[in-house]
Amino acid sequence: MAPASPSLLSLFGVAALATALLYLLPRRQSKSTLAFPPGPKSPTMPTLDIWLKYQEWGREYGDLVYIRERNMLITNKAQVAIDLLEKRARIYSDREGSWTVHLCGAERSLPTQPYSNKWRSNRKLYNSVFRQSTRDRFHPGQYKKTQEFLHSLLTTPEKFMQHTMALSQSLMYASLYGLDISYEDPLARRAAETVDIFGQIFLNGFPTLERFPWLRFMPSFFPGCGFQQSAHEFRENLSDLDTIPFDRAMNNLKTGNGSSVIAELAQKSEGNPGEIEMIKGMGTISFISASDTTMSVISSFLLAITLHPDVQAKGRAEIDRVVGRDRLPTFEDRQSLPYIESIYRETMRMNPSVPLGVSHVSTEDDVYRGYYIPKGCVVVPNIWAMGRDPDVYSEPDRFIPERFMDSPAGPFANINDIHAFGFGRRVCVGRYMADNTVWLTIASVLATLDLRKDKDKAGNEIDIPGEFTRTFFRHPTPYQSSITPRDQQARELILATAELK
Repeated sequence: MAPASPSLLSLFGVAALATALLYLLPRRQSKSTLAFPPGPKSPTMPTLDIWLKYQEWGREYGDLVYIRERNMLITNKAQVAIDLLEKRARIYSDREGSWTVHLCGAERSLPTQPYSNKWRSNRKLYNSVFRQSTRDRFHPGQYKKTQEFLHSLLTTPEKFMQHTMALSQSLMYASLYGLDISYEDPLARRAAETVDIFGQIFLNGFPTLERFPWLRFMPSFFPGCGFQQSAHEFRENLSDLDTIPFDRAMNNLKTGNGSSVIAELAQKSEGNPGEIEMIKGMGTISFISASDTTMSVISSFLLAITLHPDVQAKGRAEIDRVVGRDRLPTFEDRQSLPYIESIYRETMRMNPSVPLGVSHVSTEDDVYRGYYIPKGCVVVPNIWAMGRDPDVYSEPDRFIPERFMDSPAGPFANINDIHAFGFGRRVCVGRYMADNTVWLTIASVLATLDLRKDKDKAGNEIDIPGEFTRTFFRHPTPYQSSITPRDQQARELILATAELK
């Protein structure tokens, strides 16, 4: 058979291309010509109590709220978040790029990293430390730091908010680095400052930089470039938080003064600078991610039981009946304390520490409920609103632990049902440790202490507004309360356990 002529081959090529275009183009058009989800047109975006505005938009526009100018999809419904961020995790696991995050050096953080092979490597490292099967390794530190927390509340109850922050900070340093760092330590103070800045970066970024990215090349004294100094300070703080506790942990290992998770990982990776930097970063980001969130949840619990003495009394009665009065609750008691579990679940429902989570980004076009969701869409799960969804929870603005006792699944549902830990492949990797820490603190406080509204000199109760911060991290604002031991037996138990540590 004679070979086909070049012109004939060209004709076949054109025909094949045309056929492919005819096949693909309608598919593309059929998707892009679908309606976008409804939403406000060119809205003024809120900067405070953002979750409240998003909830309001949800009431007006429905389960899906789309801001076309920003290619942003907001949902106040847990089922939508599950459908997209979990069931379609292959598409919705990326993160939003930001010049602010890049300039601050925060893109190496696991929560902000793009969905990539680097992220997968980092996630594997985090999982090796925090997966469910390894959570027992943190129990000794959790017991010790919770006992110290009780002792601090006993001796200086007026500093209860400071003690709560100290608990979350010291626990992470002890658990990961084997270090006993107090709240007054300069490193701890610097870490707290970094956590605050981290939250501001997530919430607002540097608007001028995002609008004019070329300003990243300009010095800080150039008009409008004050963000350069802030970014520089943040990078320095991250560097110190990477290096100082890591060096202390390695020195303790080398001198025989104690081992730690971080030091053992680094020892196994000796001679691999890339792995060492990844381990340093894991320690720093684990601390930053956990310290404020754990503090927030425990602070919310303390406020809730102060305002609800009936809940406090029921929780205390269950502990007395199951555990007794001569010891503190342990993790082995957890499955026998359904009301304590319900208090924990209700705290997580009403007051998630990060109300909007961290946004996911789609990596390809999608269609959901007949609506077109474009590639690169920023998906915001309003976790705060999900926990107050009247279609799911009756009287959602009231603190009612009994709702979990009466639910079909009961209070001991899967940890993945706690939406405050996030969704899909971006779910909080340290959730098992955080879950245990908060539960143990709740049970231990209820077993030993009595929290009430404080009284003025005339004997009148001092009102507690119950207000919360209004930015990225959400926790109670300062208030005055009375914290005392339940009785002399509880006081002696706190002192005895503190002496045994």
